[in-house]
Amino acid sequence: MSRLKQTEEQKQNKYLVANIKRGMEIWSVDKEQLAQRTNISLATLYNRFNNPSDFHLSELRRIAQSLHTTVEDLMKAV
Repeated sequence: MSRLKQTEEQKQNKYLVANIKRGMEIWSVDKEQLAQRTNISLATLYNRFNNPSDFHLSELRRIAQSLHTTVEDLMKAV
């Protein structure tokens, strides 16, 4: 059975989540702390991790600031 190819959007979403998680690891921030720092509810944060295309730009800006990076860097392919 062959696997379906990922769309470009799916790849970008995968990179986004991976980069956020990497930043969280580097700065020793868990999801609860990230939610508090960014004023995003924990439930919403979990939903965004599961459906990254639902992230709002304002949320990504707050996450990037909290992780000492830029939105552009969060979106880069690894």
